Amino acid sequence: MTAARPGPVLSGLPGVKAQLDEIADQLAAGLHCLWLLPDHLVDSGQAEDLYRAALTSTPDRLDLLPAAVPAVPAPRRPVRAGADEPAVHDAGQWEEADGADWDDLPEIDFDDGFDIGWSAERPVRGVRTALREEAVPGLLERLAKDLAVDPGEVVARLTDPAHRWRPVIGLRAWAEPDDQGQTSPGVPGGGSSRGGAVQRLFHALSAATKEAGLPPQVRPRLLVVARLRDVPGPLVEELDRDIATTAVRWWWGTIGRLDTATVVASTRTRGTAVQVAQRIRAGVRDEVVAEIAGFDLALARRLAVAWDGRIAGLGSALRSCLDAEQIGRAGTCPDTAFEAGTRRRPGSRLRPAWSAGLVQSWEGMLRRHPAVWYADGGADAQPELDLLVGQAQQRAVFPWIEEARDRLARLGARHAARPLAVLVETYAQRPPADFRSHPDRAFAQLEVGALLSACHEGGLVLPGEELRLLKTLVKARNILAHRGALHDATLQALCEEFALAHRRWAKL
Repeated sequence: MTAARPGPVLSGLPGVKAQLDEIADQLAAGLHCLWLLPDHLVDSGQAEDLYRAALTSTPDRLDLLPAAVPAVPAPRRPVRAGADEPAVHDAGQWEEADGADWDDLPEIDFDDGFDIGWSAERPVRGVRTALREEAVPGLLERLAKDLAVDPGEVVARLTDPAHRWRPVIGLRAWAEPDDQGQTSPGVPGGGSSRGGAVQRLFHALSAATKEAGLPPQVRPRLLVVARLRDVPGPLVEELDRDIATTAVRWWWGTIGRLDTATVVASTRTRGTAVQVAQRIRAGVRDEVVAEIAGFDLALARRLAVAWDGRIAGLGSALRSCLDAEQIGRAGTCPDTAFEAGTRRRPGSRLRPAWSAGLVQSWEGMLRRHPAVWYADGGADAQPELDLLVGQAQQRAVFPWIEEARDRLARLGARHAARPLAVLVETYAQRPPADFRSHPDRAFAQLEVGALLSACHEGGLVLPGEELRLLKTLVKARNILAHRGALHDATLQALCEEFALAHRRWAKL
């Protein structure tokens, strides 16, 4: 078995690269940038790659590394408690020491009738666990260390007109610690809030920059890449309104059909399909995978590998590519598009589902993840599958239908039983204005349905193999035009007719 080919780098996909270019332009214009990503990009490690790609697009930059807590090794031996301190016994500390502390003692025979006052159990030593408090370096402390100033001088240093180096400061908000001692509204139990230090830095830099009167091209700028829960909600709304100093970018509409198609194409085995039928089936397969997976690139890659191209097996292949946890989360996805949001960001009701990777803007339209189809406990999602499969087949098959229609129309002009102008006037839905003076050109534009009607009523006498092809084209076109999907038998018959026709026409 050959090893799987590596997929394309996320930051190199066309849609992602376009958003990276927009961020680079906004930073170059002197704006802070807050880039909001779904949770799964952080969980998969792709957020780190995106952060680096965005930060390295600026010539002057400062990568503020996440806070590091020095490892505190556990004491190798229990520490004896003081006179006025309670003894604490840590079973984990005793586990290793028990054998070493007692196995070396000499064995004493207690059956000699001499009582020395020891009990049969081992004595328990009074101990307390040695603890050392290690403070997590704060955001300003780490920034001050990189700038070689005191923490209280960071903002003044970055906005001092006398200093010419004012970099873009990159910050991974998902790696910042919680704000200790502060609570977040809406968090059960009053959990710690997040993003307070980031919020204070945004406010301090904006105020100091305004006071210093720095022009946009020399301002210090922040590039903060975050999940939605890593920054306070009011800060997002505040920065989104402050278009003069900050650009808020969402991972919303970033991935498009071309990106998904690129990922699907990377899964193809080496070698290309040379036969007509193979090319059509391969094109249909790629389009179907891209249409169903939509914005989920990982699902697109898994489905492209798992599915053999048979429409009958598509449902089970898709179900096998979705895990139970993903389907469980999909049950919280809102079933409405009224508050989908704008072209730039999701609506407020959709943001939890957006963070979970369940909804996205796909080619300008709201799209839900395929896992949502199974969230109600159903075994399949046939209505949704049929609709998307039909749309994908239209894009893959219609160009072939149009090519065959054009050849049949030009060939049919030689097998017409009536004048071409009469056929155009009779069967064309909207005959062109000059069809009488240019009947041959007008006849070449007749649709497959009009050509078949002319054949049925004796106005056109095509050879048997061409008539069979024409009937197959009309059947396929009618199914796809009425929101249906071609089943395996119909698609196979269409591919075979195309292949036979190409061999016939190659001899003409």
